[in-house]
Order: sequence, then C-alpha cells, then structure tokens
Amino acid sequence: MPTSPESYETLIAEIQRLEKENHILKQNQNLFDDQQTKINHLLQFTQFSIDSISDTILWIDENGKYVFVNNAACINYGYSKEELLSMTVLEVDPLFTKEIWDTHWKDILEKKTFTIETINKRKDGTPFPIEVTVNLVEYDGKKYNCAIVRDITEQKSNEEKLKQAALRLEELNATKDKFFSIIAHDLRGPLGAHREFTKLLSEKISDLSIEERDVNLQIISESSEKIYSLMENLLHWANTQNGNTKFKPVAFNLYDIIQKTIDLLSLSIQKKHINVLNLIPETFELVADVFMVETIFRNLLSNAIKYSNHNQKIEIGFIKQDPIDHSNPIFYRFYVKDEGIGMSKERMNTLFRLDQKYSTPGTAQETGTGLGLILIKDFVEQHGGKIWVESQVQLGTTFYFELGHITI
Repeated sequence: MPTSPESYETLIAEIQRLEKENHILKQNQNLFDDQQTKINHLLQFTQFSIDSISDTILWIDENGKYVFVNNAACINYGYSKEELLSMTVLEVDPLFTKEIWDTHWKDILEKKTFTIETINKRKDGTPFPIEVTVNLVEYDGKKYNCAIVRDITEQKSNEEKLKQAALRLEELNATKDKFFSIIAHDLRGPLGAHREFTKLLSEKISDLSIEERDVNLQIISESSEKIYSLMENLLHWANTQNGNTKFKPVAFNLYDIIQKTIDLLSLSIQKKHINVLNLIPETFELVADVFMVETIFRNLLSNAIKYSNHNQKIEIGFIKQDPIDHSNPIFYRFYVKDEGIGMSKERMNTLFRLDQKYSTPGTAQETGTGLGLILIKDFVEQHGGKIWVESQVQLGTTFYFELGHITI
C-alpha cells in the first residue's frame, strides 16, 4: 500500500528532527570530551607539579597514617610510596608518641594551620631536622593534615655557623680588650723604670759613684731589653693577625740559627750562670721559614732562662720520629728543656691563650705577657705543626713542637 504524501512528509520531518537532535548530542558529547580532556590534563599537571617540587607533601589522617605522599617524600625519606602509605608518623618521627600525636591532632583541629620544627629519620636511620607547615583540610567528609615538609639541615648548619661566628667574635673582642690591658700593664713597668732611672742619671750623675752609675745603667739596659722584646713580639703578632707575615720556607742550617739565638741572649744566660746546650748537629739542615723558626726558639729559650735558677741547665735538641705510615716522610720533634721552677696543670691550661692573664714572675722577678707563646703557636701552626708542654712544679719544663713536612 503506497504511502500517502502526508505520511511521507511526516516521516521526513521526524527524520530531520532526529538528525538535528543527534547533531546536538554529538556537539554535547564533543564538548564533554573536551572538558574531560581538560580536567584530565589539569589533574595530570597538578600531580606532576606535586611530584616535581622538592618539598615533601604528606596527607595524614587523624590516626597519623599516611594516605598520600609525593615523589619528594620517597626521595627524602628513602622509602617507596607503597612503604610510606603503609606507615604512620610515629615510625619516622622519633619525637612523636601516640599521646603526643593525639595532642598534636587536637592542635591541628583548633589552629588549622601553623608551623613546627621537629626531627624525622630516613629509612637508613639517619635523623634530619625538618620544618613542617601544618594545614587542616577536609575531603569527602574526613579531616586530614596536609603537611608540607622541608629539610632544614643546611639552614640549621648555617645557623650553627652564625652562632659560632658570633661566639668567636665575642671571644675576639674579649681577647682584644684583655690584650690591650696586658700590654698596657706590662709596658708600664719597664717604661716607668726606664724613665725614673734615666731621670736620676741625668739629674744626679755627678753625685753618683761609678758603681751606682753602673747599677743604674744596667737597670736601664734591662728595661730597654724588656721593652724591645715586648714590642718586637707585639709587632710580629700583629702582623700575623693581619696576614702581613708571609710564610717563606727555605733550607737552612738549624744549628747556626740556635747558636745565634744563644749568643743574642748571652747576657741573661751569664747573669744566672746557666749552661745552655745546643744539641742540634752542626750539619742539621731544616726546611722551614727561618724568621719564624728563629722567633720560636728565641721565645722558648728566653722563657726557659726566665724560669731557671742559677747554675742550672737548658737543653735545645730534637727527637727523630719514624713515621707510622711509611709513605710519609720522617719528621722531627724539637724541644727546649729547662730544670727550672716548672708549673702546675692549671698554669699549663692557660698557656697559648691571650684571653687569660696568669703571669708567674721569673726566678729573678722577671715579668712578661705570655704574648711570645701565642706568637710561637701561630708560627708552628703556619708550618702545619703543633706545640705542647710537659712540666712539673720544681722539676722543670719542656716545650715540644713539631713542624709539618715542608717542601720548597
């Protein structure tokens, strides 16, 4: 039976309507697909961003269990994601107990966001300091702590360095004040004596006998020597502090240098009738800074003379040290040994320190600042060596020092 024109037109209209609806549906589907692609891209971008940052991001539930961790958490803690997601805060934070975590969770609920510092430990047991920014978040009806964790090892190290630098600066300021106090005190004595006896000689020289003149001249000479020695050590020490003393190692005959030093101090040696023995072989050659080595021995010998009694002996020598590691060269331990009054352990603990004044007069009431020992220590250390002392009260003192292996 043929379709009537009216029925045919109705069918065509229905088909067109369905095609139009289908077209609209396709457009909507394309829009939905585009929107879904954008959402997926945004989720991937967000996940990539979270996993690419260096800070650790952790989602933790009210029981302290990890429910989300980023890649940085795995890198910083040394665990895989699966391992961390099976763990709790109590397993990586040695400071947390169940009771402390419960209190911490209450703080999170109350404060919602805050920052704390604590200690975490890695999978290998290594502890490291962290800064944690706590954030209370709610998702799907549950509350979590979204914690952003930053390793502050370097920050703590820098803080410690700043703290040590501040303490060092405080010590240096105290040392500087003490130093000027010592210098002022110890210069006053010989300068005062020099002034008084010079004035006496100039005003009453005609009234003084030859013996009295000789005594006064001797006192002036001794005070001049003390002033000169003090100022020389002061100048050398100041130069070392300013970096103006250049280290210049050369090969030289040590025996000759020590003999020169003995001759320089011969008046003080003869005054106490001290026997100074130079036990260095006449052919001994040393590679070091000549000026510094001469200054070291001059100060140590002067110190030994100062604390020796009449008719005693001072030895200057060395001990050959065989190396423990045979790949290293043989080195020498030098010493200056006296039979003088010695010193207590308390006194030895103050040596080589400028921030403490513990002056013991010499056997002829000689005074000093201790600056010479500070200078010696600086010069020995510039040679890569070390210096120490052994002593007993009334049994004498021996200063030892070693110089590092120097090449030229």
